Amino acid sequence: MDNICIAKEWELVADRIKQNAKTCIVLGSVNSGKSTFCKFLVRKWTASKMCVGYVDSDVGQSTLGLPTTISMKVFRDPPHPDDYSRPNGLHFVGNTSPEGFLLQTLHALRIMVDTCFQQGSEIALIDTTGFIDGPVARILKFYKIEMLKPQWIIALQAQGEIEHLLRGYERMGWQIIRLASSKHVIVRSQAERQRYRSEKYRAYFKRARVIPYPVTKLVFPSSILGVGQRVYPADIPKEILANISDCWYMEKSGSELLIVADQADTILPADKLKKFFGIATVVCINKSELKDLLVGLHDKRNNTLGLGTIVDLDPITETLTLFTPVQDTHKIVTVHLGALKIGQGGNETGKIKVIRYA
Repeated sequence: MDNICIAKEWELVADRIKQNAKTCIVLGSVNSGKSTFCKFLVRKWTASKMCVGYVDSDVGQSTLGLPTTISMKVFRDPPHPDDYSRPNGLHFVGNTSPEGFLLQTLHALRIMVDTCFQQGSEIALIDTTGFIDGPVARILKFYKIEMLKPQWIIALQAQGEIEHLLRGYERMGWQIIRLASSKHVIVRSQAERQRYRSEKYRAYFKRARVIPYPVTKLVFPSSILGVGQRVYPADIPKEILANISDCWYMEKSGSELLIVADQADTILPADKLKKFFGIATVVCINKSELKDLLVGLHDKRNNTLGLGTIVDLDPITETLTLFTPVQDTHKIVTVHLGALKIGQGGNETGKIKVIRYA
């Protein structure tokens, strides 16, 4: 921060906002300087003895926490650069983009902002992703602002690229300050962004270990695994399961049948199963696709204890094997499935939708 020439208008905006703001959100596209501006505000406000809660909701290029999470930290004094590597709290979302995880994103953001105020913040400063184009981004930003009700929206842009959002916010009565994107931003290529995330994963999983965990003690919010009524292949007419492995694991709950299959290329007799059970939905999880899947490990109150990757899921022995640095594994109750696979070296090896509906 000391090496960056601070624009005079940044100084003026910082003084203006702190007079009456409790919540402030910063918007902008990728490489617009949002995080740089947020760090400037944190330093400026703490130097004047203001307690600042910084919420990093950039799930792709997180400053505070890990990729796929929203994190927070309360600053009471001007921060040292290393302070940004140690968040006070984080909450798992599951992807490096909010797309496909809108509810999780809003939920995590709400929790982190509330935590800031619970820890004594006078103002919550929210840094956001560069996800600004298209209907999904528009809907997410709309409800994010509706939920937080910020006193100020700070927009960083180079050539009016987020005016399609700002005009609507102004018509709704929100206060907006427009700033030019920083000329001192270090532009990261896609490869550099991936490398940055890999370094974060690698550092986090450095002290991870493999642990087995009983499925009967877990909750999977995106699935009925472990909480439905067990169904055995012998309970289903042979003509329905013709040429199908008898190693399927099945559970039924209400109008839903869950199948954990061994092979990714299994062809489900979905229509026959729906008719036989009188259900509306057949859900399939392929075991082979679960390996290395990034997951959020939460306690009974759904607070994120940490992250892990799946080594194996064996529903027959009711065992989930995890690779995680989380120490208090006895507190794990909820397992949230993400959309990324992370190899042992910390590299993202692909995105996947593990749960499929038929």
